[in-house]
Amino acid sequence: MPPAMVLLLVAGWLERRYFGPPPRVEPPQVDTVVRGELVDRTIPDAVVIEADPEPFIGNADELAASPDALERVRDDTVFRPADEEAWFQVWMTLRSGDMRAYRKSNARRVSFTELFGQPRSFRGRLVAFRGTIRRLQQVEAPANRYDIENYWQAWLEPEGGPASPIVVYFLRIPAGFPHGMKIHEPVEVVGYFFKRWAYAASDVVRTAPLVMALEPIWKPAPVRTAADNPFGSYALLAIGGIVALTLLGMRLASGGSRRPAEPPPTDLSAALSDVEVFSTDEALRRLSEAGPLSVDAAPPDTAPPSAAAADGEGDQAQGAIP
Repeated sequence: MPPAMVLLLVAGWLERRYFGPPPRVEPPQVDTVVRGELVDRTIPDAVVIEADPEPFIGNADELAASPDALERVRDDTVFRPADEEAWFQVWMTLRSGDMRAYRKSNARRVSFTELFGQPRSFRGRLVAFRGTIRRLQQVEAPANRYDIENYWQAWLEPEGGPASPIVVYFLRIPAGFPHGMKIHEPVEVVGYFFKRWAYAASDVVRTAPLVMALEPIWKPAPVRTAADNPFGSYALLAIGGIVALTLLGMRLASGGSRRPAEPPPTDLSAALSDVEVFSTDEALRRLSEAGPLSVDAAPPDTAPPSAAAADGEGDQAQGAIP
């Protein structure tokens, strides 16, 4: 671990010292505020007079709804009754399609700025883009004859900016896809652009591109384990090597000061096999039979050699006197 930490610190210092932080690219900002006032449709006697729709020019084979239904759609508005025909025609087109075909389609790659600035050019056409879903919730569909009960409303942060959302309605979501008011899931969207939709933001009324898709193209993040982390593997190997070296050093150190092996304990039965064992009474009887011991007399084998030598010299001296 210590060598690995040192290498990481040195690499980080070199990166900051010689390369520096990458330049920050500010995403383009788009003004999405609705300048005009929306008509309050909660007033029963309100009368709305709309201009005649402009003829919608487009190849019917490339559109998700009929040109007659798409030309009645208005930008910079909330959902209107005139939008419903085109709205459900797009849903029927999506439901009859195949997700694999949408993945392989040659849908045009677009940005937020293109969708926001050219809504009429992209209306009803297949587009593709990437982004991160920040909020996803299921909403109930209005009464219809197409057996569509609900769909999923997603607020997506477009890849590359700006800090303005793209609203995407999905007919379904993949199994295990998270949903809620605060999520962070990168996805790819292939769907049909509907209109520039007006919504009530936290401050003012704003507009956002609205896209309809079958489902998000999502790759779940793999669950990382210790085996997938190379630094974790190196750390485990380093710890194992340190432990092995420590055990080896302890074994070598204890081998030099090992005490010599002690001899095995003596077999007392074999050592005392020739010793005559008798009782205390027997020992006293034998002592009485041996007779009294003279204090002055000493056993011949116990006399000191110096005393015996002195006695011999004395006898020789006495024999020499006349």
